[in-house]
Amino acid sequence: MSEPAHDNSTDDVGSVPAFFREHSEFLDSLTQVADSAGNVESWTQDSAPASEQELLRGLCKTLDGYQEQPTCLDPYLERIIGQLMAVVREYVYAYHDSMDRQLPIPISTTRLDGVFELLYTLCKVRGYKIILQFFPHAVADVEPVFATLWRYSADLGTTGWPARYVLLIWLSLLAMVPFDIESIDSGIVEQLMIKDVDSNTAQPLIDRWITQGKLYLTRSGCEMEGAAVMLARLLSRKDAAARQPQFIEWAAREISDAARPAITGGSSGGLQIGSVLRINGALRVLCHLFSAMDSAESLAPQIPRLLDIFQLDAFGQNAVTRKLVAKAVQRLALLMLPAAPVAASRVHARPSVRANLDNYAAPVSASVEGPTSAGEDPAPDTEIPEDVECFVGILLQKLHDK
Repeated sequence: MSEPAHDNSTDDVGSVPAFFREHSEFLDSLTQVADSAGNVESWTQDSAPASEQELLRGLCKTLDGYQEQPTCLDPYLERIIGQLMAVVREYVYAYHDSMDRQLPIPISTTRLDGVFELLYTLCKVRGYKIILQFFPHAVADVEPVFATLWRYSADLGTTGWPARYVLLIWLSLLAMVPFDIESIDSGIVEQLMIKDVDSNTAQPLIDRWITQGKLYLTRSGCEMEGAAVMLARLLSRKDAAARQPQFIEWAAREISDAARPAITGGSSGGLQIGSVLRINGALRVLCHLFSAMDSAESLAPQIPRLLDIFQLDAFGQNAVTRKLVAKAVQRLALLMLPAAPVAASRVHARPSVRANLDNYAAPVSASVEGPTSAGEDPAPDTEIPEDVECFVGILLQKLHDK
C-alpha cells in the first residue's frame, strides 16, 4: 500500500502536527518490533529483549504526541494495527494451545506486555472504537481470546493491565459475531477451567463470559470501561436476551448493596473507594447496555427498582458517579419512549416492484404531499409512560449539579 507523501515544511499548524510526520521511522521501528515479538522461541521468556523495549518506548512516545490531532494517524492505522495484531493473534493461539498441552516450559504472560501497551496507547490516542475496526474478528478467535483473558485474570496486580484491557475490547468485538455463542462453544475452555480450578462445575461459555466481565467491573481505570463495553455488547445479543433481566437485577443489587453504608449512616466519611468502584462499574455497564438495547420491554419488572436506585442520596458524594447516573437515566428514558408514528403520506414504498416503479414515474406533486397538506389530520398524540416523566424529573435535578 502506497503511503501519502507530505512536505514537512508546510503542513504544520503552529505546534500541532497536520499529518504523521514520523511515519517512515515509525513504520520501520514497528517492523523491527513485530519481527522481534513474533519470534515464537522467545515467548517463554518473562520479558522482551532490551532493544525491543527501547523501540516500544519510542513508538509510544511518538503516538502520545498526536493526542491533539489523532486523525493524522488514520492513513496508517490499518498497517500499524495489522502488524501488531498478527503477532498478538498468533501468541494468543499458541498460549491457548500451551494451556491444553501443559508444556514443560509454558508461554509467558508477560512477554508481550510492551506490544499490548503500544495497542493501549493507540486506543488512548485515537479511541478504541476506531482501533477495533482493524482487529481480527473470526469466529475461531472467540475461545482462544477468552481463555487467554481468563488466565491473565489470575493475577490482577498493578502490572499487565494494558494486556487485559486489549483482550477485553477484543472480546467486545468478538461478542458481535453473527452466530449463537452456544454453537461456538466447543467445550475446550470449560475443560481448561475445570482442570485448573479443580472443579466439576460445568457452565456454558456465555455464562463464564459474563462472570469474567463482572470481575473487571470493580477495577479502576480502563479495565472497567473495557469490561462494561464487552458485557453490554454480549448481553444485547438475541441469544443472551434471557440473561438480561438477571444481569440488570444483579447490577441493581450491586449498586444498592455498595451504597447501603452511606444510606444507613454507617460510613461517616462517605463511601469507601471499593464501594464507589462497585457502583461506578455497575452504572457504567448499564449505560452501555441501555444504549445497545432496542426496546425496554424486558426491563419492565426492573423499572421501579432502577427508579429508586437512581435517586439515592449516596450518589451525591462522587462527581463521576453523578455523571454516570445522569447518563444511565437519560439513555433509559430514551429507550422507554415509544416510536413516533409515521404518517401514511410519508410511506412511499409499495408491495411490489411494479408499484414502486409506477410511483417513481408519477408526477412529483402527487407523491410529495406531506402531513401538513390541507385537509390532512395531524398525527395523534403519543402517550408517554409515566416512568419517563420521573426520569425526566431526575435529569432536571441533575441540572443543578455544579
